[in-house]
Amino acid sequence: MADTVKMSEVKPKRKSISTARELAGVFPAVFTPLKDDDPSRLRNSIDYAKAKLIIDDLIAAGVDGLVPVGTTGQSPTVSHAQHIDIIKFTVDYVDGRVPVIAGAGSNCTRESVDMIQAITKGVGEVACLCVTGYYNNPPQEGLVKHYETLARETGAKLVIYNVPARTASYLEADTLIHLARNANVIGLKQAVDFKNPGKHREDTQSVLSKVFPDDLSVVTGEDDALYAILELGGKGIITASGNIPEVAKAYLAILKAYRDGDRKKAESLQASLDPFVKAVFCRKNPIPLGTFFNSPLYLPLVPVRETKGGEEAHAMIMELIAHSAPSLKQYHG
Repeated sequence: MADTVKMSEVKPKRKSISTARELAGVFPAVFTPLKDDDPSRLRNSIDYAKAKLIIDDLIAAGVDGLVPVGTTGQSPTVSHAQHIDIIKFTVDYVDGRVPVIAGAGSNCTRESVDMIQAITKGVGEVACLCVTGYYNNPPQEGLVKHYETLARETGAKLVIYNVPARTASYLEADTLIHLARNANVIGLKQAVDFKNPGKHREDTQSVLSKVFPDDLSVVTGEDDALYAILELGGKGIITASGNIPEVAKAYLAILKAYRDGDRKKAESLQASLDPFVKAVFCRKNPIPLGTFFNSPLYLPLVPVRETKGGEEAHAMIMELIAHSAPSLKQYHG
């Protein structure tokens, strides 16, 4: 398939998330696979045939929605045109089977507005995941204006992504509580350490206790913390390791066990995923998904094997595939 996908003239069915209540469950942040057609790793084509396999397997696993072109989907390195095209492709191919939340964040408000407007022009109404401003380290007042401007200028439903370890920018609890009053802000992906005592846990608890669940759905962005966010009153997970169908099924089983009142089973299932979470984040970034799906990565990301100690990490991933994730064998010929 060409790098730019020509959309069908027939409008597909759409299923979008428009309320906080609908943001609940397991939402894999979908990996963007590449073709091995540029040794320089600068202009590889998107492997849409492989993307179809990933999407079909995740939907068959029972996931509640998909999030294309988040950071797991190589959003920092795909081109602007590719970014829009991947979202168009995903919405078209999913064809209403599950909701799609489009990755559309930036540290530039104008750029994020333009991105969201281009997405909605191409696919219609779709919720957007927007990362907190990074590198330029805006103050809380600037972050408030950023999200309020996105809501006002685009009309899109927004899921805030709070991930200070990546952005060096942190949304304080009071800021999040204020933003939750905006009808277009429906969700929060909270990627902070709320499992352990400290400010991040206190802030997460404060948001969950002071914001009505129908106004703001809080999900975790930490793959080892679905059980922990449920215990605090959260609603689900946006996950990198959930690209692996066996892992996605385990997350769904955690949710079911928790809803059934079996806390012990839910906690045990969460612990059983530690090897996958360790492997996917063994380089503090989900670049190992390139190895799981046998896909190149755009520079400056490199395959696990090319990193220090990478042979051992590569072997760990292949061992997991062989014994615990047989669905991924199809990507390794």
